[in-house]
Amino acid sequence: MKKKCVVLFAIVLAATSSFAQGLLNKLKNKANQEVNKLENGSSSSTGTSSSKNKLSANVTRSVVVKLGTDEIFDYSENCIDLGSSLDQISFIISKQNGNSMQCYAYKNGTRSPVACPTGSNSGCQTSLQCSYSELKEIEMNEDEFKKYVSTETDSHTFQAPTISDQQMKMMAAYMTPAQIDELKKSMAEAQKQNGQTYSTMKSNTITFNGKKYGPYKLVSKFYLTSDRRNFYAIAGESKDPNSSQIKNKMITSASAKTISLGDYDSPVSCLASHDNAEFGYVAFGSSGQKYVVTVSSGKTFELPLTSGFSGAWFSATGNHVLFLSQTQLYLDGQVIKTFANDEYPKACDLFVSSDGKGVTIIKDNKVSFADGDYFEYPLKIAIVNVGGKTYYKWMALENKDVVVYQKPY
Repeated sequence: MKKKCVVLFAIVLAATSSFAQGLLNKLKNKANQEVNKLENGSSSSTGTSSSKNKLSANVTRSVVVKLGTDEIFDYSENCIDLGSSLDQISFIISKQNGNSMQCYAYKNGTRSPVACPTGSNSGCQTSLQCSYSELKEIEMNEDEFKKYVSTETDSHTFQAPTISDQQMKMMAAYMTPAQIDELKKSMAEAQKQNGQTYSTMKSNTITFNGKKYGPYKLVSKFYLTSDRRNFYAIAGESKDPNSSQIKNKMITSASAKTISLGDYDSPVSCLASHDNAEFGYVAFGSSGQKYVVTVSSGKTFELPLTSGFSGAWFSATGNHVLFLSQTQLYLDGQVIKTFANDEYPKACDLFVSSDGKGVTIIKDNKVSFADGDYFEYPLKIAIVNVGGKTYYKWMALENKDVVVYQKPY
């Protein structure tokens, strides 16, 4: 590895407090390509170029540690931790020791020798790659679905229908000979199946963390939170004992609250707040001409179907409902930002202030803040809570300095 440090062009958004959670690990393959370009000599830059960034006076800058001349910031390590204080920050540095590489973890202000990370075997916990607490849908045909959702079946015995000679004569009066022959063949095939058993689904039961939920007539959708500590599901029950009609509702292990779905609601997405205090779903409205977002607090928001659907989620602060169409961002049903037709924003790359007036965007390895500030190629960016106030916090490598910036959210 060359002695010059190169910047890993990746942006990761992580909420490290209970107030805001979730990580964004930006475009890893593209980042590796850019790193290779630098290592191959296509650029002489090292670290973050401050001339490419614009930061206001409300941004603080702190040098966490200055690397030695023989030390390298280890970009293969993806366990950078941005705590709420400088002492909590941790990352991996390495240096050449003869023919081997020695690695050190920087944590709580001190360095400790550690085993060097080996890519996917580094022992780092993978986190959901998104700016908000996105739910992971487990498809019904996946083995993991069967881990949580069991199926009870009813057994049946097949009874082949029979036709008497008298009935056959009556049918011959209005059927052609060819049709009669085809009927006899079908009846003969059915007789071969006579007495065989088959099963039909009776119910679904969810088992999660030792607790059972149900049984339900059908569990049609099943989601896990990013930390896999809670689930959300769309489950159906009979409207009444004598009816075959199913009434769907949204349930969760995080709360005793449920949401009853409309008779014609067809959920396309489910969402939950970072603290699991709120949850909801997006569905086509009964008229089929709009999207309807329904949340557990009882609020509903209607959005035009023609605008498209790119994502829905709860804001990191205030538990507002955000909805992204192809070109517009809504907060609680009202448009707060319109994008150009060629921007193609992604829900995971948008961060909205608690009052809905500011939108921070991640694009092309650059974070553009709502107030006009911007910063290129941070190693990692997080939302932290310090003294009851929320801040953006990010790490960058500037020559041999590992630097941490902090900006009010």
